Amino acid sequence: RIIQWHYGNVRSRLAMYIFCSKALADALNIKKNELQKMPVDAQIDELYAWHGHITKLNGKNTIILMNDRTMYSLIFRNRLPRNVDKFAELIKEAIPYTMEVGGFNNPEIDKYMSGVGEIIFAEKADRQMTGNLTRMFLDMEYTCDRWQENESVQAEQAAFENNGIRRQGKEYVKPFERMLDEVVNQREEE
Repeated sequence: RIIQWHYGNVRSRLAMYIFCSKALADALNIKKNELQKMPVDAQIDELYAWHGHITKLNGKNTIILMNDRTMYSLIFRNRLPRNVDKFAELIKEAIPYTMEVGGFNNPEIDKYMSGVGEIIFAEKADRQMTGNLTRMFLDMEYTCDRWQENESVQAEQAAFENNGIRRQGKEYVKPFERMLDEVVNQREEE
């Protein structure tokens, strides 16, 4: 069984991929054979591809999902889901909420969300993305003073992190600006 989840009642020709680390897959009780295998040369829209990992920060499990193209991040903490269906629902709520708190306007949020389609949990080893996630966790050990103890989606901490400078390949980017640019200039769906 491949674990998939559909955004609302909309089935788009696009899919949103969540590439799980082994630790995140274990935390969500996803067996290795339930993750979709992705060939190295798979053609996917990186704007709808995210890498995820879970680790402890300040003694609490924290999940980061980082967008493959923009390094824009979603942060989860407190009352984390223990299964993939609940996590998919939480992702559906977290994207527009984090974008709104981070400064996106509603038309931009709607434009991104209209392309989400189905959420597919998959495995793909990308050392660069794994390194980027590790760097963010290390940075957050010093910057994580914006935790909302009653919320699972840590939108304010994510907004702070997304407005910082991150290294992507050989250039330095602000994930918020990169994501905004990508969403605004996204090709219109036919």
